[in-house]
Amino acid sequence: MELDRVEIAKRVCDENSQSKRASIDHVAGSGRQSAAPLAVAVDFCCGLGGLSLAARQLGMEVVAGVDTDRDALRTFAQNFPGAKAIEATISGKTAIEKCKMAIRSCRHREVPLVILSGPPCQGFSAAGSRDPKDKRNKTLLGVARAISSLQPHCALVENVQMLLTDKHRRRVRDFERHLHDAGYQVLPVELNAKDYSVPQKRHRAFFLVTRKKLDQAAVIRRFESLKQPEIPCAVSLDDLPIAKVRGETYSNAEDLLRPTTNHLAMRHSMAVRAKIATIAAGCGPMSYRKLDPTKPANTLFSGHRAPPAHYKYPRSITVREAARLQGFPDGFGICGSFANQMMQVTNAVPPPLARIVLQVLAEFTDQSFRRDG
Repeated sequence: MELDRVEIAKRVCDENSQSKRASIDHVAGSGRQSAAPLAVAVDFCCGLGGLSLAARQLGMEVVAGVDTDRDALRTFAQNFPGAKAIEATISGKTAIEKCKMAIRSCRHREVPLVILSGPPCQGFSAAGSRDPKDKRNKTLLGVARAISSLQPHCALVENVQMLLTDKHRRRVRDFERHLHDAGYQVLPVELNAKDYSVPQKRHRAFFLVTRKKLDQAAVIRRFESLKQPEIPCAVSLDDLPIAKVRGETYSNAEDLLRPTTNHLAMRHSMAVRAKIATIAAGCGPMSYRKLDPTKPANTLFSGHRAPPAHYKYPRSITVREAARLQGFPDGFGICGSFANQMMQVTNAVPPPLARIVLQVLAEFTDQSFRRDG
């Protein structure tokens, strides 16, 4: 029975990923828009660009990304060379003014404007501080103000599932009230990435921001119709080459020239390697919890915890393996320090999940963004 599930997932990957991976890898590296885009997108709290990649894969032109993480912006700039990488806080005037300039300078100003945002979730997340007073929580209201200022056709805001709990209801209510005052309707939906071609269990909240009120039941039915069989870890990772151990010094520039970028193993001690080797698949402490090759990964976290351990090798997964578990193509290079790269990847919105949500948002706002593959 387990084998049947794995074989089904492999067929899904073959159908959805083989031709798609080649085209997406090309898109991720080029950043070129051969024809008029179907929408123009601005990404607030863009990180390395998970939402932006999904938008571009659907035929949008990403014109700007805003973040305060310098390494993440380097990654964004490398993979979206035609977009403005803006280092600024979303609550300040600088970000909004620079985004307006980027929109005005776009050659395709007649197409709809879409705002994307995945604001910091550490104050809401079960893996973060969960502190309602965490200053990063205020960014959510800053996103609402940015949407109000730029007046897009629609917007998509992503965060952790915990944001929809009673504990954070007042903050979400303030977010929705600000958007209502600006002429928008907000529909929250909760999705799990594992149901949408991502080999990872990752519950997320999405806020669909539109001019007209959406039919909640119809939207939910549409998401249900797009669900796919789960993809086990092994299906996504088994074809990667064996990772070499990182040397005493690390050069990101040299790494990005490798055939498989960001695929260097951590320098574990013999004691740590021996410890990992004794852990059964799917078991272990939060740090070094071993992946189960027959199932999707558990949610990837950033921060002080070590990444999960590989199911086959006595080591933590590499940045590239984490990127694959998030649904990023191999052509999407990640910049920054060795330690920061993993944080960028695990903080990102999985592009395959974001593609589905943007596609549904497009359908319900009378847009027809194209899909790869």
